[in-house]
Amino acid sequence: MRRRRYLAAGLGFGGMELAGSTLYSSTSVSARQDTDQTAESELITFTDAGSTVTDEFELEDGVTIVESSHDGDSNFIVDLVPATGDRAELLVNAIGAYTGATGLIAAEGQYLLDIDADGNWEIEIQQPQATDDDAESLPATLAGDTPDWAGPFQFDGLGEARGVHEGQGNFIVEILPQEASVFGLTFPELVFNEIDQFEGETTFSLDGIGYVIVDAAGPWEVELLSH
Repeated sequence: MRRRRYLAAGLGFGGMELAGSTLYSSTSVSARQDTDQTAESELITFTDAGSTVTDEFELEDGVTIVESSHDGDSNFIVDLVPATGDRAELLVNAIGAYTGATGLIAAEGQYLLDIDADGNWEIEIQQPQATDDDAESLPATLAGDTPDWAGPFQFDGLGEARGVHEGQGNFIVEILPQEASVFGLTFPELVFNEIDQFEGETTFSLDGIGYVIVDAAGPWEVELLSH
């Protein structure tokens, strides 16, 4: 399941009709490219079937990417549970077959996964640590039809985002910064938080390397621009 970086082939948005609005054409997005990050952490992989609690594993502070797949017909719910007993983080809440990704900023410590599933599943966890040479500069155009991630990208302060979503459900776009803030804390930069079909623009602000996380319920496209 290693993936994934979408690279813009151009800046223009084309015209695919979306319920009275315009879905940005995928012709402006090149094919998905598999990339080997020079500073990528080892993958943590779990593969099984049915409801399972995994063995404990260790995470470091920082960006954490989780990719999952499931071929069952019923619930597929994945919780990231700290071994300390602190509140779990819901990673996936889907029904039926699923392929997607999410991300979070983890705190250092021991964790386990609590999986509710009725089919075969696979989960892959990585904590990328990119260098400036690894990161792509803006502009970038991203597209997909499931929850996904992309990066690393180099951000330089104020930026502009344009987004389209044609699904029925959440459309949430965040940027996870690789480095902690000046106070030693790290928080995602929320770009979009919408429900159902959406088309619009907004601004965001981030300095340094970051990873884009998209939670979507249907075809989506996002363009990120330096201001």
